[in-house]
Amino acid sequence: MVRSTARFISYDLRPAKQSERRIILDLLKIAGDCGLPIQSYRYVGMGANRFYDFILIHKYIGIQNMVSIEHDKSMYERAVFNCPYGFIDIVNSTVDQFITRDAFDVPSILWFDYDGGIGQSIIRDISSLSTKLKVGDMCFITVSGAPPRVLDRENNEAKLTWFQDELGDVSGDVLIGDVERSAFPTAVHKVLMAAFRNAFSIRRDGAFVPLLQVLYSDSMPMITVGGGLLAQGQAFGFLSKLASGLPFLTPQEKALYVIKSLHLTERERVLFDRAATKRNRKSSEHNQLKKLGFGDSEISAYKDLIRYLPRYVETII
Repeated sequence: MVRSTARFISYDLRPAKQSERRIILDLLKIAGDCGLPIQSYRYVGMGANRFYDFILIHKYIGIQNMVSIEHDKSMYERAVFNCPYGFIDIVNSTVDQFITRDAFDVPSILWFDYDGGIGQSIIRDISSLSTKLKVGDMCFITVSGAPPRVLDRENNEAKLTWFQDELGDVSGDVLIGDVERSAFPTAVHKVLMAAFRNAFSIRRDGAFVPLLQVLYSDSMPMITVGGGLLAQGQAFGFLSKLASGLPFLTPQEKALYVIKSLHLTERERVLFDRAATKRNRKSSEHNQLKKLGFGDSEISAYKDLIRYLPRYVETII
């Protein structure tokens, strides 16, 4: 049995992950602006024993119908004990079991944040979702961007063969250069995009529109791909508002948006706040950041993420 990563990863100290959560909150708000009654939706996720996504989505979106999937039987009791709200239903189940059993009879937002890397089970889950989601539903998938252990000692040719044998049609866009360790997230991204595209091609009542394609790394590279099953005519308005509200995401492009990990002191953040919000790109704050060793790419990334980067404080009790 695969054990929950909540046992050994400190999920309260992941700034890039927290930035991703806040970006998704804004994306959900845009969904509401586009006419989806997002506050009355159900949220289905993997709260583990801390429930960060659930708390944020309730506080900032107002959703009060939630399901947390916990596959690790030994973690289930901890999840129940730590559950923050009475309206969260905690189910001891795998994702594929949940998809099979659930009626999907209410509008839903699903975020399946998997513990491991890309594999057949995740592709099957996406395929199963394509027949269960209703028009207006939204789904996000997060997986590791690191190579599976089975590929640790394999050369690039063997890695590419693994993709083709293990993942079949959805690996068709993966090139040999994508399976280099440094480029491996590109291969995973291509597979996820192909899995959504292939799975939802059967739908005639709507189309799955990618709205989020991001890469972040707190301890290991993680990739999130997601979007909404939208009716004809909805996609244009959605993408237009997304381009205005979250212009750095560029969801229709093939490239992943990288959420940079910016390790800054509070004094440095004050400089970044000013430099990122001034119209003059060569402000005194900008010049001071350059003297401190920060590059234009870091200043540009901070400008994208200024509203989403968390602040952590240490307290001594």
